[in-house]
Amino acid sequence: MFDKSLLKPNTIDILKDDFLRGVQQDILTGTLVGNTKNAHAEFKDYFLYYVKNNKRFTLKNIDHYKHQEVIIGCHHYLDGLLIKYGNDLQVLEHDYGYYNKLAPGRQWSKPGKLVPNKPLVIATPFPGYLGIHPQYNEILDEAEEKNIPIHLDGAWLSCSTDIEIDLGHSAVASVGISLSKGYAASWNRVGVRYTKFQDPTDPITIYNRVNMCPDSVVINGSLLLENIPMDYMWNTYGGKYRKAVEQFDLEPGNILFAAYGKDRIIYSLSQLLTNDR
Repeated sequence: MFDKSLLKPNTIDILKDDFLRGVQQDILTGTLVGNTKNAHAEFKDYFLYYVKNNKRFTLKNIDHYKHQEVIIGCHHYLDGLLIKYGNDLQVLEHDYGYYNKLAPGRQWSKPGKLVPNKPLVIATPFPGYLGIHPQYNEILDEAEEKNIPIHLDGAWLSCSTDIEIDLGHSAVASVGISLSKGYAASWNRVGVRYTKFQDPTDPITIYNRVNMCPDSVVINGSLLLENIPMDYMWNTYGGKYRKAVEQFDLEPGNILFAAYGKDRIIYSLSQLLTNDR
């Protein structure tokens, strides 16, 4: 039986266990050492292997995205979009709380009423629904009709399961993916942005042109991918997650750390899953 006091409402905590802490410690103390000669290229190769071969999510047509650029986590990806598009960037309600902190009282964009020709960012998976946005396909079709470039924030992909995204849809312009959540790596935020076309005035492209992302962060990213088994979190804690959801009569999501209560409150399960009692 799980300890109900460890079920935390209205939050999504990142899961971190002794194994993940151990890998972090080994990297930071130099017990694990990586390559410094071609750090950025090596990391992008490791990362592409990761997104094409994991068993928990599928990114169809990822090969259409020929431009691969290092990002310092998905925050960097989002900030690049905000720098480039400013107030023209459309955001849906219940997406990442960061947007509301940047602009309290923000007017959220609404599916069915999206503004033509203005880009839209959408977390995929979507934290407010613990999975793909329920109107995801309709949003893409509306975007195609209205010439709206779609940018997919894949921050939650690395800790999700049963997710399939077709990146071949003509409305999708880019996707950013990081290791922060699935690898408990908020201490070393790193990921890759994939785009179909390259814009020389884009802030992340400018950043990558001279490898401004620190080598240490990139090397550590490769070490994470080398030393933590692919899909570690769901493979390790998926069974406990399902038992906890059943015990507390919760509605499961696709994101490991959380589930819905019958009151539609999001409950964090991270502490509960890593508790041995």
